[in-house]
Amino acid sequence: MGLPFYPDVRVLMSEPGDDPNIHSGRGLVQAEGCEPVRVRYRLVIEKRPEGAFAHGTLTGRHTGLWPIWLEPDAQLRLKSGRTFAISLTDLVGDVAEFEATGPVPEL
Repeated sequence: MGLPFYPDVRVLMSEPGDDPNIHSGRGLVQAEGCEPVRVRYRLVIEKRPEGAFAHGTLTGRHTGLWPIWLEPDAQLRLKSGRTFAISLTDLVGDVAEFEATGPVPEL
């Protein structure tokens, strides 16, 4: 007996970089009183009725990210030079999750 067929169900697959609202690269994250940390970032920008919202992940040294995670306000500088006000919301090993805390600049 085979698997059931559902003609109305579609599987959408995309490759990284296919979505213009997903950006990745190398950057720098810093917070007041903390040493800056070089990171690789994955930034997702969502368009919402109340305005753009940004969130994503950072990969860097845990020992550098940990003090920044303890601070409520940080800044992410992208490879393009643009900056985002962010807050790290989770840190597991060398990977941190973040959300934008201020206006999202155009990329």
